[in-house]
Amino acid sequence: MPASHPDPRGTRMFRESHEIAEVIDRQYQRNAALIEQIAVELQRLAPKFVLTCARGSSDHAATYAKYLIETRVGLAVCSFAPSVSSLYAARTDLRESVFIAISQSGRSPDLLCASRSAKACGAYVVAVVNDEVSPLASLADSVLPIGAGPERSVAATKSCVGAMFALYHLCARWRGGEAVAGAMAALPATLAEAWSLDWDQAVAPLRDAGQALILSRGIGLAGAQEAALKLKETCMIQAEGFSAAEVRHGPMTIVGAGFPVLSVATFDASQESIDSVSRELLGGGARVFAAGGAVDGAVCLPVPGAPEPNLQPLVFLQAFYKFANALSVCRGLDPDQPRNLSKVTKTV
Repeated sequence: MPASHPDPRGTRMFRESHEIAEVIDRQYQRNAALIEQIAVELQRLAPKFVLTCARGSSDHAATYAKYLIETRVGLAVCSFAPSVSSLYAARTDLRESVFIAISQSGRSPDLLCASRSAKACGAYVVAVVNDEVSPLASLADSVLPIGAGPERSVAATKSCVGAMFALYHLCARWRGGEAVAGAMAALPATLAEAWSLDWDQAVAPLRDAGQALILSRGIGLAGAQEAALKLKETCMIQAEGFSAAEVRHGPMTIVGAGFPVLSVATFDASQESIDSVSRELLGGGARVFAAGGAVDGAVCLPVPGAPEPNLQPLVFLQAFYKFANALSVCRGLDPDQPRNLSKVTKTV
């Protein structure tokens, strides 16, 4: 689709991505008392496991929540397939579980069906949702507002990062969050810094790209998955997000000379694994762009370090969204109106 905005700063995606730091700051203040209540209830319930249910960008927020909950709270987390309820009408024993449904609109029929079924099957349902008067919010036991305000660009940006931060805030309080309170308060300033940076050195090389690999690991996988989706949605690039561990199990076979790879830094225990695979791909002739890292031979894209490593995916995405918007316009596309997509996707 031809671009309606020759200047990338004229898109809704640009304006809405620019609001992320403000959304996080406002949400942190607004949700504090509510998250305290939900955390106390979760501690009282003492669930045995957690299920997430989401699609699209919201499912990448669910990936983020999985790593947070398993490493910080100590509970196993699984992704619940909405079709189990919506198509197969199966009843699953979900007693002693928390069911976290994540959605921008809170209106997709399959997500609503799955959430109703989960509640009927004994789960405690938490809705992480931007539309607080949506059907999903109405049926949940607890609502965790994203508070991103209206998001009109088809490509979700501020609602995705907002969902991730809301889940981080909840996990921090669930396990006792005093140690990271300062990191949460400092995050908006770091996001603003990330937005001020440019990845101009990656726009021209990817202007004609047809494929790309997005690489990270651990909690960084959520950012890699989201970046891959955005390159598909806004730039029509067949991009895939993979774990630096998983990529060795076949996917790296497709990476040859000149193949573009975006390596996403985590600055945690997974960093050496990511760097190792990046060096291996460089050795095979790939063109590697290191977002936040420093790998010899790679094009380094600036990303500030987060106040706390588990917040790094949010900082990466703030910088990445600005880049994806610019790349979309450079390719003659309109990031606000991707082909064949609409803002609210209603699957059954």
